[in-house]
Amino acid sequence: MTLIDVYDDTRTNAVLLWQLLAERTPEQSISHRGMPTADRHAAFVRSRPYRHWYVIKDAGNLVGACYITHQDEIGIGILHAHKRQGHGRAAVLELMRRHPGRLLANINPANAASRSLFEGLGFGLVQVTYARA
Repeated sequence: MTLIDVYDDTRTNAVLLWQLLAERTPEQSISHRGMPTADRHAAFVRSRPYRHWYVIKDAGNLVGACYITHQDEIGIGILHAHKRQGHGRAAVLELMRRHPGRLLANINPANAASRSLFEGLGFGLVQVTYARA
């Protein structure tokens, strides 16, 4: 498994990142209310919104993406075809190796798989955040 910096080739990587966003279910997202157009998403990627952003490559396939925000929050997404194969865990472990220190993970409470992943890696519950639409 390899992490490749998104910002090295935003044009190519924006396509994978848009596909990941399109596959998200409501319980996998805490921030997106609707699907942006491919052009709007490409502009978002070019704006370099995260401190570190990587696509995840394994055995020659792009399988997902992960990032660390400027507030030290981890985000991760794995394409449906590659879920449950250990890519998420491997990517988070590599993020932690590359960027040691305190990291956070904001997780939708309905996302049991993500909660289990981060709890299994030693992350503990810090807060509960409520939002009003």
